[in-house]
Amino acid sequence: MSLPSGVSITTECIDAYKELLYKRGAGKPTFVIYKISDDEHSIMVEESSPEKNYEAFLQRLTSAHDNDGKPAPRYAIYDVEYDLNEDGRRATIVFISWMPGVTSTRIRMLYASTKEQLRKALDVKVSIHADDLHDIEWKNILREASGGRL
Repeated sequence: MSLPSGVSITTECIDAYKELLYKRGAGKPTFVIYKISDDEHSIMVEESSPEKNYEAFLQRLTSAHDNDGKPAPRYAIYDVEYDLNEDGRRATIVFISWMPGVTSTRIRMLYASTKEQLRKALDVKVSIHADDLHDIEWKNILREASGGRL
């Protein structure tokens, strides 16, 4: 699937999302991190993990670097589980667009022009754009995932 930006979404991206959505058991992924390939022709899966610790996910997402050693942007989906007490336990998948402040304008534009197409291809309703760590603190993720109920 080719996007207006010229970047394509690989079937691997859709398959990783479906695995997070439908797989059951101990190996079920909790998150998937995506990146634009070094040749800037496709979006690919960088990592898929069953790790349930949000801080470990956050560290992996925000520690990505480009070929020059600068912090690099990424997309991610995270399966947020939360409890609404009398309304029971819920799970919502959240799409995260991570864009470190030092990202060059050209790369910012490339990621911005592909973000919505990837989100729509994955059919994820809840989306968060993050420029700094405050934007993706656990309490902010919970608030978005629960529609403001937490």
